[in-house]
Amino acid sequence: MRKEFLIAINVTLFTLFLTGIVYPLLINGIANIFFKDRAGGSLIYNKANQIQGSLLVGQNFKNPAYFFSRPSAAGKGYDSMFSQGSNLGPTSQRLLDRVEKDVSRLKVSKELPIPIDLVTASGSGLDPHISPDSAYWQASRVAHARDVSLQRVVSLVDDLTEYPQFYFMGQPRVNVLKLNKALDKFFGNQGKR
Repeated sequence: MRKEFLIAINVTLFTLFLTGIVYPLLINGIANIFFKDRAGGSLIYNKANQIQGSLLVGQNFKNPAYFFSRPSAAGKGYDSMFSQGSNLGPTSQRLLDRVEKDVSRLKVSKELPIPIDLVTASGSGLDPHISPDSAYWQASRVAHARDVSLQRVVSLVDDLTEYPQFYFMGQPRVNVLKLNKALDKFFGNQGKR
């Protein structure tokens, strides 16, 4: 009995060492060699080498000279430590109140219907993408705030639209941080986002 117990302990310790230490270090090393930017969180830096965000995590942009992200249900909003959906159903008054608030904030002078992803949070609450329709819907506000032609802003959205992987996996999307960084690059920084 003692012999079987020692064998079980040794197998457990070896498995723990192999899967808990060796494998994670090996995979992390390989990722840092071949995919350095992605393994580090796909971080975006400014000219002063300060982190401005990640291509994988949505941010709250409030300045009208920038494109807005989807609303976030993560923690108190855009909190990567609490990645989650709101779990509020279509009959929830809290959800209806939040959506109405977002609709009234967005519908200042627009006649067109608001794209659904501008007033609903994603499943993770941190989606960094919006649909191309949502970007086009916001383009006139951004062009006006930056005093550039609408055609130039729309052209930027066209250039940064990501299409489904292998042409069938997913939906067309636009990364909001990439889009806003491109706005700053081509039309100048607008200060606080």
